[in-house]
Amino acid sequence: MKLNRQKLMLLLVLLCVTMMIAAPAEAKKKKKKKKAKPKWKTTMQVGLETIYDSNFLRYSEDYLEDFESGMHFSKYKMDHQYSLIAAPSFRIQTEKKLLSVGKTRFIFKYKLWQYEQDVKSNMAFDYYVRQYLPGGTSVELKYNYAPSQYIRELSDHPVAEPHSAPVIYDEFRYVRNQWNLYFRGKLNKRMSYKFDLSHALKYYNQIFMENDINDWGLRTTLSTKLTKKWTLALDYQYLNADARGYDELGETVETSDNSDPAYKRDMFQADLNWKPGWSKKLFDSVSVRARYAVAYFTSQNSLEDDAYHVGRKDNVYTGQIRFSKKINKSMSAGYGFQRSYREVESPWHGDIFEDKNYDQNRYWFGLTYTL
Repeated sequence: MKLNRQKLMLLLVLLCVTMMIAAPAEAKKKKKKKKAKPKWKTTMQVGLETIYDSNFLRYSEDYLEDFESGMHFSKYKMDHQYSLIAAPSFRIQTEKKLLSVGKTRFIFKYKLWQYEQDVKSNMAFDYYVRQYLPGGTSVELKYNYAPSQYIRELSDHPVAEPHSAPVIYDEFRYVRNQWNLYFRGKLNKRMSYKFDLSHALKYYNQIFMENDINDWGLRTTLSTKLTKKWTLALDYQYLNADARGYDELGETVETSDNSDPAYKRDMFQADLNWKPGWSKKLFDSVSVRARYAVAYFTSQNSLEDDAYHVGRKDNVYTGQIRFSKKINKSMSAGYGFQRSYREVESPWHGDIFEDKNYDQNRYWFGLTYTL
């Protein structure tokens, strides 16, 4: 009996020692597991869109007829009015709870539009910082940089030359820097809102520097879930764009002999999204968009000196339909069609309508892969 007790005591001691040795080792394992957890949640996406644009430089019917005639080669840098576009993109997102109020998210985006007719090729860089706040609200800062955006060939009088001198045609380009400040929140379970305060600077190439734009805008979006399958979003934006209006030292907007392309713009937009359920083989959801934008040019020059801007009103109408389809966990597809056209109103009955009115159709198909 004594021997059995001694054996039992020995077993208990060995068990205690084993537990004492194993406990720190297990704790270290747990610590290692905690350390192994990623500090940042990061996702990456790559995408590719193929686009067909029926009128990629947005020329009017009269301009297109003039181009087809082949009489004015210096006015056009294109082989034909349409263009195919390949648009690769890259997106990286990382987030972590840096503040006690909510997670912080950083996003970087890059997209290239490589036109078949290379003169129009362009790219954009986007940087986002978003801070989530209690109650389903958030604040986000965005910066967009778009270098060397080509519009068309534009005529101008050479600087320091009299207006009687022959006009020359040169590339009309600009560089865009834009900042956006977003405020997002929920009104209730079905309704959400977004406020967007924007500021943009557009710098045109030197020969056309009088067109430099400094604009401020305010946009409001209200979204509501009508049913499980239907969502409606309504948008309104007001934009005030001041122009440089001069291109020589010592000039001001008041003393310049240049045109003044400053304007104010209202934009109204509605998006209706539907997830029908029965269409899973073709698409998961379809969105229809209708947009109307009207710009009022505010030049204080005389009609004779600034016929292209005084009293001018641009009406731009856009209709769009977009389909989206999730192929698997990592890949999704999108395809659609957009039609845009502009109608100009002006007290000047010269060639402004033949110059500024246009029709444009776009078709696209794109794939996005999440890494």
